[in-house]
Amino acid sequence: MGVARGVVFGGVSIFPALLIGVIIFLILGGANQDWASWMWFPCYILPAAVVIAAG
Repeated sequence: MGVARGVVFGGVSIFPALLIGVIIFLILGGANQDWASWMWFPCYILPAAVVIAAG
């Protein structure tokens, strides 16, 4: 039962995460700007903040 619960919660939580990710991607400029200028937040700052918050 624990594995099934984990799979269900994981499956349900991935859809809002993908939606939020796409919205943030579009807000930050999408693929129209230079990669180096807009990827700092989603590639470097956000993962570091999540790791620090989890620790």
